[in-house]
Amino acid sequence: MEIRVGEQALALALAFGLGLGTGLMYDMLRPLRRRGGKPLAAVTDAVFALASAFCLFLFAMQADNGRLGTWELAAALLGFLLYMHALSPVMLPVLESLYQLTGKCLGFWGNNLKKIQDLLKRLFPKVKECIKIKK
Repeated sequence: MEIRVGEQALALALAFGLGLGTGLMYDMLRPLRRRGGKPLAAVTDAVFALASAFCLFLFAMQADNGRLGTWELAAALLGFLLYMHALSPVMLPVLESLYQLTGKCLGFWGNNLKKIQDLLKRLFPKVKECIKIKK
């Protein structure tokens, strides 16, 4: 059995990237978790845990022929910790402002949906009859 150093280095780099991606996924769920109360926090925790486990399983199946060694787990953990301590303070405010902007847009459309519906009914009163096939 020969040891392929290049393949092992690639597997470690991929595991490190997996850790960074897991950190980003955690930050994407964190604003929802903070604002949603206990039920939504439990749901987001479950989604994070299941998605992380699934990604780690897929990585193990693809990167190293079904074997997941301690080094790959350590590299994924190192990537996650590096993201949380170095990149998360930068990314979290950006994601929170993006969620706030999305919430404002959805609020605008939600508040004005009835007005838009009434306007469309006045503009196109006979569209329903044009589409319906008469017997």
